[in-house]
Amino acid sequence: MKLILSRHGNTFERGEKVLWVGRRNDLPLTAEGSRQAQHLGNALRQSGILLGGLYCGPLQRTRQYAEIIAQRIGGTPVLIVDPRLAEIDYGAWEGLSSQEIIAQFGREELEAWERSSAWPGSPGWSPSEATLAHGVRTFVEQLARTQGEDSAVLAVTSNGVLRCFMRLAEYPLKVKMGRQSGKVATGHICILDARHGNCRVNAWNIAPDPECLSELLS
Repeated sequence: MKLILSRHGNTFERGEKVLWVGRRNDLPLTAEGSRQAQHLGNALRQSGILLGGLYCGPLQRTRQYAEIIAQRIGGTPVLIVDPRLAEIDYGAWEGLSSQEIIAQFGREELEAWERSSAWPGSPGWSPSEATLAHGVRTFVEQLARTQGEDSAVLAVTSNGVLRCFMRLAEYPLKVKMGRQSGKVATGHICILDARHGNCRVNAWNIAPDPECLSELLS
């Protein structure tokens, strides 16, 4: 099974102050965020990929993103909202900019998260790292049981949750990677290959492109 993971589109306008927003801040997509969803939907349609499942987290930015993609593709499976794809609650970091986090908490934990997805101890994130990892693992295991080996599934979620998917991989970052960290840009995708209980990253943090999708999902 090929699992296409997508981060939702933009929730801040150009020039607007960018803050850390998790599951307590249910922001809608901006016009650019909607355009990013249309772009992914168009890329999937042009690639000829037929989805065997379409999932998203419960926040409106992920629901809106997935709904726009479904409209662009047409004839997709029914969209399923799965709470295991809900973004992290960033605790004391919620609603702060990165510079404000550094000023209040220092830069060590922030840089460790950005560099290697090391879970910080000070801000009181929730759910726990173990709970989030368990949810991601059971989500993939469920899909692997219910989907055929040649099936492709799309799941729309958020940046914090996506980092947990990377940890499932036996051989992470083996094929294509947009950046040398776990961070995924808005509107970008990752592709995992889940077979026989094992998970491998085929691509991470890449812009959706019909030709690239066809190559990676074939």
